[in-house]
Amino acid sequence: MKKFFISLVVAALAGMSMSAQNPVVNNPENKGYFGLRLGADITCPGKVTADNIGLSAFKNGGGVEFGGIYNIPVVANFYIEPGVKLFYDSYSLKKEWLEIIQDDIILNSASINKFGIRIPVMFGYHFDFTKDFKLSIFTGPELEMGITSKEHIKGYNIDMSESQYGKDGDMNRTNFLWSFGAGITYQHVYFGITGGVGLSNMLKDSYSKFHESRVTIGLGYNF
Repeated sequence: MKKFFISLVVAALAGMSMSAQNPVVNNPENKGYFGLRLGADITCPGKVTADNIGLSAFKNGGGVEFGGIYNIPVVANFYIEPGVKLFYDSYSLKKEWLEIIQDDIILNSASINKFGIRIPVMFGYHFDFTKDFKLSIFTGPELEMGITSKEHIKGYNIDMSESQYGKDGDMNRTNFLWSFGAGITYQHVYFGITGGVGLSNMLKDSYSKFHESRVTIGLGYNF
């Protein structure tokens, strides 16, 4: 009887060991690597709210980001992935609001154009289904720091651009987002989709609130 129980324990331990070494969830060949990333942004400006009243003033826009990451294995297939990226994004005022704010001028467009730096730190797990193909899921914080932000207004008798930062600007430079997404890697090529929810109030006016979120469709190469 003792031999029977000992055999069961040995078999269970062997099974656990084989599971732990399964490369799908615990690849023994994991190692750190650098990667380049190029992404297309879909900017998602939220409502402008004041006194519990929210107005949807802006349309979704677009942009681009470019930078690099470093993937750091931690345990099994769990990893940390910090990065640094440059971005340029833009979104514009909705047509109905252009019509409302017109006085003695004829407006064709009003947009916000931003250039800056992003510093994401993602926590993720990858599933290595084959030697060449793996799926990753990830989430984490992202700090976005604006370098320039211009409000550009164009119309029949007006064409002007003003900075939204600095002493006379209306917007804050820093945005803190919580991001999440998934990616596929085939050999060295990466494709992923990331969503970032803006948590910071981008308006300097403490009585109003405005958040900027984003979706990024990205391509990359891992070295």
